[in-house]
Amino acid sequence: MKFLLLNSPIYRTASEPEEEYLPPLGLGYIATHIDASGVNVKIIDCVKEHLGVVDINELFSAEQPDYIGMNVFTQNYEIVKEIMENCRVAATIIIGGQVVKCVYPEILKWQVKNNIVLVIGEGELILPTIISGTCAEKPICDGPGRHVYRVDKNSRYFPNDLSAVKLNRAFLKEDIVCNHYKQREASIITSRGCMYNCTFCGGARILNQDIPIRCRDIEDVGREIGGIVAAHPDVKSIRVLDDLFLRNAESIKDAIRLFQALPELTWRGMAHVLTFGKSINALPELKASGCRELFVGIESGSDEIRRRINKPGTPEQVVDVITALLQSGIDVKGYFMYGFPSETADEADETYTLASKLKTISRSTPGEFRPSAFQFRPYHGTQLYNEIIESGHEIGSIRSNNNLNMANGRSQFNFQSGNYSKMDDSTLDEYILKTQQLSEVHNV
Repeated sequence: MKFLLLNSPIYRTASEPEEEYLPPLGLGYIATHIDASGVNVKIIDCVKEHLGVVDINELFSAEQPDYIGMNVFTQNYEIVKEIMENCRVAATIIIGGQVVKCVYPEILKWQVKNNIVLVIGEGELILPTIISGTCAEKPICDGPGRHVYRVDKNSRYFPNDLSAVKLNRAFLKEDIVCNHYKQREASIITSRGCMYNCTFCGGARILNQDIPIRCRDIEDVGREIGGIVAAHPDVKSIRVLDDLFLRNAESIKDAIRLFQALPELTWRGMAHVLTFGKSINALPELKASGCRELFVGIESGSDEIRRRINKPGTPEQVVDVITALLQSGIDVKGYFMYGFPSETADEADETYTLASKLKTISRSTPGEFRPSAFQFRPYHGTQLYNEIIESGHEIGSIRSNNNLNMANGRSQFNFQSGNYSKMDDSTLDEYILKTQQLSEVHNV
Protein backbone atom coordinates (compact mmCIF):
# COMPACT_ATOMS: atom_id res chain seq x y z
CA MET A 1 0.00 0.00 0.00
CA LYS A 2 1.40 3.39 -0.99
CA PHE A 3 0.56 6.78 0.56
CA LEU A 4 1.67 10.06 -1.04
CA LEU A 5 1.56 12.95 1.44
CA LEU A 6 1.81 16.34 -0.25
CA ASN A 7 2.67 19.76 1.08
CA SER A 8 0.34 21.60 -1.27
CA PRO A 9 1.64 24.19 -3.76
CA ILE A 10 1.04 27.91 -3.44
CA TYR A 11 1.45 28.58 -7.18
CA ARG A 12 -0.68 27.07 -9.96
CA THR A 13 2.27 26.69 -12.33
CA ALA A 14 5.79 25.49 -11.62
CA SER A 15 7.99 28.29 -10.31
CA GLU A 16 11.39 28.62 -8.76
CA PRO A 17 11.49 31.69 -6.53
CA GLU A 18 14.46 31.81 -4.20
CA GLU A 19 12.56 32.54 -1.02
CA GLU A 20 12.49 31.68 2.67
CA TYR A 21 11.53 28.06 3.21
CA LEU A 22 10.23 26.19 6.24
CA PRO A 23 9.91 22.39 6.25
CA PRO A 24 6.40 20.90 6.67
CA LEU A 25 6.95 19.51 10.16
CA GLY A 26 3.25 18.73 10.64
CA LEU A 27 3.31 16.39 7.64
CA GLY A 28 6.49 14.85 9.03
CA TYR A 29 4.66 13.85 12.21
CA ILE A 30 1.83 12.35 10.17
CA ALA A 31 4.22 10.42 7.90
CA THR A 32 6.07 9.06 10.93
CA HIS A 33 2.93 7.53 12.40
CA ILE A 34 1.62 6.21 9.08
CA ASP A 35 4.99 4.56 8.49
CA ALA A 36 4.89 2.98 11.95
CA SER A 37 1.59 1.31 10.96
CA GLY A 38 3.34 -0.49 8.12
CA VAL A 39 2.25 1.68 5.20
CA ASN A 40 4.75 2.87 2.57
CA VAL A 41 4.57 6.66 2.85
CA LYS A 42 6.41 9.44 1.07
CA ILE A 43 6.25 13.23 1.51
CA ILE A 44 6.25 15.35 -1.64
CA ASP A 45 6.97 18.97 -0.75
CA CYS A 46 5.39 20.82 -3.67
CA VAL A 47 6.66 24.16 -2.34
CA LYS A 48 10.26 23.04 -1.98
CA GLU A 49 10.21 21.16 -5.29
CA HIS A 50 8.42 23.99 -7.15
CA LEU A 51 5.61 21.79 -8.47
CA GLY A 52 2.53 23.16 -10.21
CA VAL A 53 -0.86 21.59 -10.92
CA VAL A 54 0.24 19.77 -14.09
CA ASP A 55 3.41 18.46 -12.43
CA ILE A 56 1.47 17.07 -9.49
CA ASN A 57 -1.04 15.18 -11.59
CA GLU A 58 1.79 13.73 -13.67
CA LEU A 59 3.37 12.65 -10.39
CA PHE A 60 0.14 10.88 -9.39
CA SER A 61 0.15 8.95 -12.67
CA ALA A 62 3.78 7.94 -12.24
CA GLU A 63 3.48 6.91 -8.58
CA GLN A 64 0.02 5.26 -8.71
CA PRO A 65 -0.59 5.68 -4.95
CA ASP A 66 -3.43 4.04 -3.04
CA TYR A 67 -3.85 7.17 -0.89
CA ILE A 68 -3.16 10.83 -1.58
CA GLY A 69 -2.99 13.18 1.40
CA MET A 70 -2.80 16.95 1.02
CA ASN A 71 -3.13 20.02 3.22
CA VAL A 72 -5.21 22.99 2.11
CA PHE A 73 -5.14 26.66 3.09
CA THR A 74 -7.24 29.70 2.24
CA GLN A 75 -4.38 30.88 0.03
CA ASN A 76 -4.34 27.78 -2.18
CA TYR A 77 -7.90 26.46 -1.82
CA GLU A 78 -8.68 26.82 -5.53
CA ILE A 79 -5.38 25.22 -6.53
CA VAL A 80 -5.94 22.15 -4.35
CA LYS A 81 -9.48 21.89 -5.69
CA GLU A 82 -8.18 21.96 -9.26
CA ILE A 83 -5.61 19.26 -8.50
CA MET A 84 -8.16 16.94 -6.98
CA GLU A 85 -10.81 17.51 -9.61
CA ASN A 86 -8.26 16.63 -12.30
CA CYS A 87 -6.87 13.58 -10.51
CA ARG A 88 -7.10 10.52 -12.77
CA VAL A 89 -5.63 7.99 -10.34
CA ALA A 90 -7.95 5.68 -8.44
CA ALA A 91 -6.73 6.67 -4.99
CA THR A 92 -8.53 7.67 -1.82
CA ILE A 93 -7.98 11.38 -1.21
CA ILE A 94 -7.40 12.64 2.33
CA ILE A 95 -7.45 16.39 2.97
CA GLY A 96 -6.57 18.20 6.19
CA GLY A 97 -5.58 21.62 7.45
CA GLN A 98 -7.07 24.38 9.59
CA VAL A 99 -9.35 25.59 6.80
CA VAL A 100 -11.11 22.20 6.52
CA LYS A 101 -12.92 22.91 9.77
CA CYS A 102 -14.67 25.85 8.15
CA VAL A 103 -15.22 24.74 4.56
CA TYR A 104 -15.68 20.97 4.62
CA PRO A 105 -19.28 21.24 3.26
CA GLU A 106 -17.83 23.02 0.20
CA ILE A 107 -15.04 20.47 -0.26
CA LEU A 108 -17.58 17.65 -0.22
CA LYS A 109 -19.17 19.27 -3.29
CA TRP A 110 -15.98 19.24 -5.34
CA GLN A 111 -16.36 17.40 -8.64
CA VAL A 112 -13.98 14.65 -7.60
CA LYS A 113 -14.43 11.05 -8.79
CA ASN A 114 -12.31 9.61 -6.00
CA ASN A 115 -13.39 8.80 -2.46
CA ILE A 116 -12.64 11.73 -0.17
CA VAL A 117 -11.82 11.66 3.54
CA LEU A 118 -11.60 14.99 5.38
CA VAL A 119 -9.88 15.27 8.77
CA ILE A 120 -10.66 18.21 11.03
CA GLY A 121 -7.90 18.53 13.60
CA GLU A 122 -4.61 16.72 14.13
CA GLY A 123 -4.25 13.62 12.01
CA GLU A 124 -1.21 11.60 13.05
CA LEU A 125 -3.07 9.18 15.35
CA ILE A 126 -6.32 8.77 13.43
CA LEU A 127 -4.97 8.43 9.88
CA PRO A 128 -3.31 5.01 10.37
CA THR A 129 -6.66 3.65 11.60
CA ILE A 130 -8.57 5.18 8.68
CA ILE A 131 -6.14 3.58 6.23
CA SER A 132 -6.39 0.17 7.92
CA GLY A 133 -10.16 0.36 8.27
CA THR A 134 -9.96 0.03 12.05
CA CYS A 135 -11.05 3.54 13.08
CA ALA A 136 -13.18 3.23 16.21
CA GLU A 137 -14.91 6.58 15.78
CA LYS A 138 -17.76 7.42 13.45
CA PRO A 139 -17.43 10.26 10.94
CA ILE A 140 -19.35 13.43 11.73
CA CYS A 141 -20.45 13.37 8.10
CA ASP A 142 -20.84 10.09 6.24
CA GLY A 143 -22.04 9.58 2.69
CA PRO A 144 -21.19 7.59 -0.43
CA GLY A 145 -17.45 8.13 -0.96
CA ARG A 146 -17.41 11.11 1.39
CA HIS A 147 -16.37 10.95 5.07
CA VAL A 148 -15.48 13.69 7.55
CA TYR A 149 -13.72 12.93 10.85
CA ARG A 150 -13.21 15.37 13.72
CA VAL A 151 -10.25 15.03 16.08
CA ASP A 152 -10.69 17.23 19.15
CA LYS A 153 -10.28 16.84 22.90
CA ASN A 154 -13.15 14.33 22.96
CA SER A 155 -11.55 12.03 20.41
CA ARG A 156 -9.55 8.96 21.42
CA TYR A 157 -7.17 9.91 18.61
CA PHE A 158 -6.38 13.34 20.02
CA PRO A 159 -2.65 13.67 20.83
CA ASN A 160 -2.85 14.94 24.40
CA ASP A 161 0.81 14.25 25.17
CA LEU A 162 2.96 15.94 22.53
CA SER A 163 6.08 14.36 23.97
CA ALA A 164 4.68 10.99 22.88
CA VAL A 165 4.15 12.17 19.27
CA LYS A 166 7.36 11.36 17.44
CA LEU A 167 8.97 12.77 14.31
CA ASN A 168 11.23 10.88 11.94
CA ARG A 169 13.00 13.76 10.25
CA ALA A 170 14.17 11.48 7.43
CA PHE A 171 10.74 12.04 5.86
CA LEU A 172 11.55 15.74 5.54
CA LYS A 173 14.60 15.12 3.34
CA GLU A 174 16.46 18.43 3.03
CA ASP A 175 14.93 20.09 6.08
CA ILE A 176 18.15 21.84 7.11
CA VAL A 177 18.20 25.35 5.69
CA CYS A 178 20.66 28.24 5.70
CA ASN A 179 19.26 31.14 7.72
CA HIS A 180 19.94 34.80 7.05
CA TYR A 181 22.97 34.64 9.37
CA LYS A 182 24.43 32.04 6.96
CA GLN A 183 24.10 29.32 9.59
CA ARG A 184 22.77 25.83 8.96
CA GLU A 185 19.46 25.72 10.83
CA ALA A 186 16.87 23.10 11.82
CA SER A 187 13.29 23.90 12.84
CA ILE A 188 11.29 22.33 15.66
CA ILE A 189 7.81 22.57 17.19
CA THR A 190 7.42 22.55 20.97
CA SER A 191 3.71 23.30 21.42
CA ARG A 192 0.34 23.36 19.70
CA GLY A 193 -2.36 25.96 20.10
CA CYS A 194 -2.34 29.64 20.99
CA MET A 195 -3.38 31.54 24.11
CA TYR A 196 -4.32 34.75 22.26
CA ASN A 197 -7.45 35.78 20.33
CA CYS A 198 -6.30 37.85 17.37
CA THR A 199 -9.29 38.35 15.09
CA PHE A 200 -7.29 37.74 11.90
CA CYS A 201 -5.96 34.33 13.00
CA GLY A 202 -7.54 30.90 12.57
CA GLY A 203 -5.61 29.66 15.60
CA ALA A 204 -7.32 32.09 17.98
CA ARG A 205 -8.17 30.49 21.33
CA ILE A 206 -11.82 31.50 21.16
CA LEU A 207 -12.22 29.66 17.84
CA ASN A 208 -10.57 26.49 19.13
CA GLN A 209 -12.13 25.76 22.51
CA ASP A 210 -12.29 22.08 21.54
CA ILE A 211 -8.50 21.94 21.15
CA PRO A 212 -6.55 22.43 24.41
CA ILE A 213 -3.14 24.06 24.40
CA ARG A 214 -0.34 21.54 24.86
CA CYS A 215 3.40 21.94 25.38
CA ARG A 216 6.13 19.33 25.16
CA ASP A 217 8.35 18.50 28.12
CA ILE A 218 11.47 20.61 27.88
CA GLU A 219 13.56 17.45 28.36
CA ASP A 220 11.88 15.92 25.30
CA VAL A 221 12.69 19.04 23.29
CA GLY A 222 16.31 18.71 24.39
CA ARG A 223 16.42 15.10 23.22
CA GLU A 224 15.10 16.11 19.81
CA ILE A 225 17.71 18.84 19.44
CA GLY A 226 20.42 16.39 20.51
CA GLY A 227 19.27 13.99 17.81
CA ILE A 228 19.33 16.73 15.19
CA VAL A 229 22.89 17.74 16.06
CA ALA A 230 24.03 14.11 16.10
CA ALA A 231 22.58 13.54 12.63
CA HIS A 232 23.65 16.95 11.27
CA PRO A 233 26.86 18.15 12.95
CA ASP A 234 26.86 21.19 10.66
CA VAL A 235 23.67 22.56 12.28
CA LYS A 236 24.53 25.65 14.30
CA SER A 237 21.08 27.15 14.84
CA ILE A 238 17.65 25.95 16.01
CA ARG A 239 14.46 27.76 15.03
CA VAL A 240 11.40 27.23 17.22
CA LEU A 241 8.33 27.73 15.04
CA ASP A 242 5.44 27.69 17.52
CA ASP A 243 3.92 30.62 19.39
CA LEU A 244 4.19 29.31 22.95
CA PHE A 245 7.82 28.33 23.45
CA LEU A 246 8.27 31.73 25.13
CA ARG A 247 4.87 32.33 26.70
CA ASN A 248 5.60 33.40 30.29
CA ALA A 249 8.36 33.84 32.87
CA GLU A 250 8.62 30.10 33.58
CA SER A 251 8.99 29.19 29.92
CA ILE A 252 11.76 31.78 29.55
CA LYS A 253 13.64 30.05 32.38
CA ASP A 254 13.12 26.69 30.66
CA ALA A 255 14.45 28.07 27.36
CA ILE A 256 17.53 29.44 29.09
CA ARG A 257 18.16 26.14 30.85
CA LEU A 258 17.63 24.16 27.64
CA PHE A 259 20.03 26.12 25.48
CA GLN A 260 22.63 26.75 28.17
CA ALA A 261 23.25 23.00 27.89
CA LEU A 262 23.82 23.43 24.14
CA PRO A 263 26.50 26.13 23.99
CA GLU A 264 27.49 25.19 20.43
CA LEU A 265 24.10 26.40 19.15
CA THR A 266 22.32 29.69 18.68
CA TRP A 267 18.53 29.78 18.46
CA ARG A 268 15.62 31.82 17.20
CA GLY A 269 11.95 31.75 18.19
CA MET A 270 8.55 33.40 18.28
CA ALA A 271 7.57 35.74 21.11
CA HIS A 272 4.77 38.06 22.15
CA VAL A 273 5.40 41.51 23.58
CA LEU A 274 3.49 40.58 26.74
CA THR A 275 5.81 37.59 27.28
CA PHE A 276 8.48 39.88 28.66
CA GLY A 277 6.36 42.19 30.80
CA LYS A 278 7.74 40.75 34.04
CA SER A 279 10.91 39.20 32.63
CA ILE A 280 12.93 42.11 31.27
CA ASN A 281 15.69 41.35 33.79
CA ALA A 282 16.06 37.88 32.26
CA LEU A 283 17.02 39.20 28.81
CA PRO A 284 20.82 39.22 29.36
CA GLU A 285 20.66 35.59 30.42
CA LEU A 286 18.37 34.79 27.47
CA LYS A 287 20.94 36.34 25.14
CA ALA A 288 23.76 34.41 26.84
CA SER A 289 21.86 31.15 26.24
CA GLY A 290 22.34 31.67 22.51
CA CYS A 291 19.12 33.52 21.65
CA ARG A 292 20.04 35.36 18.48
CA GLU A 293 16.70 36.56 17.14
CA LEU A 294 13.05 36.70 18.14
CA PHE A 295 10.06 37.04 15.82
CA VAL A 296 7.37 39.36 17.17
CA GLY A 297 3.92 39.96 15.65
CA ILE A 298 3.46 43.70 16.09
CA GLU A 299 0.79 44.09 13.39
CA SER A 300 -0.21 47.72 13.99
CA GLY A 301 0.96 50.94 15.60
CA SER A 302 -2.59 52.21 15.96
CA ASP A 303 -4.33 51.82 19.31
CA GLU A 304 -7.69 51.68 17.54
CA ILE A 305 -6.63 49.00 15.05
CA ARG A 306 -5.02 46.95 17.83
CA ARG A 307 -8.32 47.11 19.70
CA ARG A 308 -10.26 45.98 16.62
CA ILE A 309 -7.96 43.03 15.94
CA ASN A 310 -7.79 42.13 19.63
CA LYS A 311 -4.02 42.49 19.78
CA PRO A 312 -2.91 42.76 23.43
CA GLY A 313 -0.32 45.36 24.32
CA THR A 314 -0.01 49.02 23.45
CA PRO A 315 2.36 50.62 20.95
CA GLU A 316 4.24 52.04 23.93
CA GLN A 317 4.72 48.56 25.37
CA VAL A 318 5.93 47.39 21.95
CA VAL A 319 8.59 50.08 21.95
CA ASP A 320 9.67 49.40 25.53
CA VAL A 321 9.97 45.62 25.14
CA ILE A 322 11.63 45.61 21.73
CA THR A 323 14.06 48.31 22.85
CA ALA A 324 15.00 46.14 25.83
CA LEU A 325 15.50 43.11 23.55
CA LEU A 326 17.68 45.12 21.17
CA GLN A 327 19.71 46.60 24.01
CA SER A 328 20.38 43.09 25.30
CA GLY A 329 21.84 42.19 21.89
CA ILE A 330 18.90 40.07 20.70
CA ASP A 331 17.82 40.81 17.13
CA VAL A 332 14.10 41.25 16.45
CA LYS A 333 12.10 40.63 13.30
CA GLY A 334 8.83 42.51 13.63
CA TYR A 335 5.78 41.62 11.55
CA PHE A 336 3.42 44.41 10.46
CA MET A 337 0.11 44.19 8.64
CA TYR A 338 -1.68 46.85 6.62
CA GLY A 339 -5.16 46.94 5.15
CA PHE A 340 -7.30 45.78 8.05
CA PRO A 341 -11.05 46.36 7.53
CA SER A 342 -11.86 50.09 7.68
CA GLU A 343 -8.21 51.01 8.35
CA THR A 344 -7.49 54.61 7.37
CA ALA A 345 -4.33 56.13 5.95
CA ASP A 346 -3.80 57.92 9.28
CA GLU A 347 -3.92 54.58 11.13
CA ALA A 348 -1.55 53.04 8.60
CA ASP A 349 0.77 55.97 9.12
CA GLU A 350 0.86 55.21 12.85
CA THR A 351 2.07 51.71 11.99
CA TYR A 352 4.76 53.02 9.66
CA THR A 353 5.84 55.53 12.30
CA LEU A 354 6.20 52.72 14.84
CA ALA A 355 8.25 50.59 12.42
CA SER A 356 10.49 53.56 11.63
CA LYS A 357 10.96 54.35 15.31
CA LEU A 358 12.03 50.79 16.10
CA LYS A 359 14.42 50.83 13.15
CA THR A 360 15.93 54.10 14.38
CA ILE A 361 16.35 52.73 17.91
CA SER A 362 18.14 49.65 16.58
CA ARG A 363 20.80 51.76 14.91
CA SER A 364 22.21 52.54 18.37
CA THR A 365 21.78 49.11 19.97
CA PRO A 366 23.70 45.82 19.68
CA GLY A 367 20.57 44.14 18.35
CA GLU A 368 19.20 44.65 14.84
CA PHE A 369 15.54 45.30 14.06
CA ARG A 370 14.16 44.21 10.70
CA PRO A 371 10.52 44.83 9.82
CA SER A 372 8.45 42.60 7.55
CA ALA A 373 5.17 43.94 6.16
CA PHE A 374 2.14 42.19 4.70
CA GLN A 375 -1.27 43.02 3.30
CA PHE A 376 -4.20 41.77 5.37
CA ARG A 377 -6.18 38.99 3.77
CA PRO A 378 -9.10 37.25 5.47
CA TYR A 379 -8.70 33.57 6.29
CA HIS A 380 -11.66 31.20 6.38
CA GLY A 381 -13.32 30.96 9.76
CA THR A 382 -11.54 33.86 11.44
CA GLN A 383 -13.51 36.54 13.22
CA LEU A 384 -12.61 39.17 10.62
CA TYR A 385 -13.53 36.85 7.75
CA ASN A 386 -16.95 36.29 9.28
CA GLU A 387 -17.43 39.99 9.98
CA ILE A 388 -16.64 40.87 6.35
CA ILE A 389 -19.18 38.32 5.10
CA GLU A 390 -21.81 39.47 7.61
CA SER A 391 -21.33 43.08 6.50
CA GLY A 392 -22.41 42.10 3.00
CA HIS A 393 -19.01 42.28 1.34
CA GLU A 394 -17.81 39.57 -0.97
CA ILE A 395 -14.34 38.18 -0.37
CA GLY A 396 -12.39 38.03 -3.59
CA SER A 397 -10.36 35.14 -4.89
CA ILE A 398 -6.71 34.87 -3.88
CA ARG A 399 -4.30 36.42 -6.37
CA SER A 400 -0.77 37.71 -6.38
CA ASN A 401 -0.24 41.44 -5.85
CA ASN A 402 2.40 42.09 -8.47
CA ASN A 403 2.89 45.65 -7.25
CA LEU A 404 4.49 44.19 -4.13
CA ASN A 405 6.66 41.67 -5.94
CA MET A 406 9.28 44.33 -6.62
CA ALA A 407 10.49 43.43 -3.11
CA ASN A 408 12.82 40.52 -3.77
CA GLY A 409 12.16 37.11 -2.29
CA ARG A 410 8.63 37.80 -1.09
CA SER A 411 6.26 36.62 -3.83
CA GLN A 412 4.97 33.79 -1.60
CA PHE A 413 3.71 36.43 0.86
CA ASN A 414 2.31 38.95 -1.61
CA PHE A 415 -1.10 37.44 -2.14
CA GLN A 416 -4.34 39.36 -1.65
CA SER A 417 -8.07 38.76 -1.85
CA GLY A 418 -9.30 42.33 -1.91
CA ASN A 419 -8.72 45.65 -0.18
CA TYR A 420 -10.99 46.07 2.86
CA SER A 421 -9.42 49.23 4.20
CA LYS A 422 -10.38 52.85 3.58
CA MET A 423 -7.19 53.40 1.58
CA ASP A 424 -6.94 53.04 -2.18
CA ASP A 425 -4.77 50.23 -3.51
CA SER A 426 -1.79 52.42 -4.34
CA THR A 427 -1.67 53.96 -0.84
CA LEU A 428 -1.92 50.53 0.77
CA ASP A 429 0.86 49.15 -1.43
CA GLU A 430 3.02 52.18 -0.67
CA TYR A 431 2.86 51.61 3.10
CA ILE A 432 3.74 47.94 2.72
CA LEU A 433 6.66 48.63 0.40
CA LYS A 434 8.20 51.47 2.37
CA THR A 435 7.94 49.49 5.62
CA GLN A 436 9.65 46.55 3.93
CA GLN A 437 12.31 48.87 2.55
CA LEU A 438 13.30 49.88 6.08
CA SER A 439 15.05 46.52 6.35
CA GLU A 440 16.91 47.08 3.10
CA VAL A 441 18.09 50.51 4.22
CA HIS A 442 19.45 49.11 7.47
CA ASN A 443 21.30 46.30 5.70
CA VAL A 444 23.24 48.63 3.39
